[in-house]
Amino acid sequence: MRKGKLIVFEGNDGSGKTTQLFKVEKYLKEKGYKVLTTREPGGTEVGYRIRKLLLDPQYKMDGLTEALLLAADRNEHVKNVLIPAMDEGYIVLCDRYILSSVVYQGIVRGVGIENILKLNSIFEDRIKPDLYIVLTLDPEIALQRIKMAGKNDRLDLEDLEFHRRVYSGFKEVSKWFERCVNIEVQGSEKEVFEKVCCEIERLFESREK
Repeated sequence: MRKGKLIVFEGNDGSGKTTQLFKVEKYLKEKGYKVLTTREPGGTEVGYRIRKLLLDPQYKMDGLTEALLLAADRNEHVKNVLIPAMDEGYIVLCDRYILSSVVYQGIVRGVGIENILKLNSIFEDRIKPDLYIVLTLDPEIALQRIKMAGKNDRLDLEDLEFHRRVYSGFKEVSKWFERCVNIEVQGSEKEVFEKVCCEIERLFESREK
């Protein structure tokens, strides 16, 4: 059993998951925990190059191609970042993991949930997140946030229907995926943060019993 924990932040683009991840990082460090923040894709040097390719708007690619590239990124990430950090007792906060592949490629791109789970089963066998925090925000509001931020990567430029399917996909899979909590983003950033911290504290309390 690894000494550390893996907490994954998931959700539709524009939901504020990355902002909440960094707020949690500060919160846990102030409590004295060793914390490592990372992301998928792009948490390693190889992964960074894969991320650039995946998000480049000049390239169109099939959903299975996306899934295979993400699996390659994940292999490097799990082997070189996640497992070593957890073995050293770090609380690892990861921006996206397998759940994103299930939603984006499995559901929205039509590759199939079972195919994505089969492709990623090797990673689930090696390391399992202790908690998935899934932040979801009304896709129309989320898309407005994306546009205001001036983001223009390949996924951000998808139409509203795409973002609606991503949103509903996360809502659905969070009901049956293990160790998964869905928080609908309502109210202020502080109010959302309090809900996130409540789930993390509940995780720590359950592991201490």
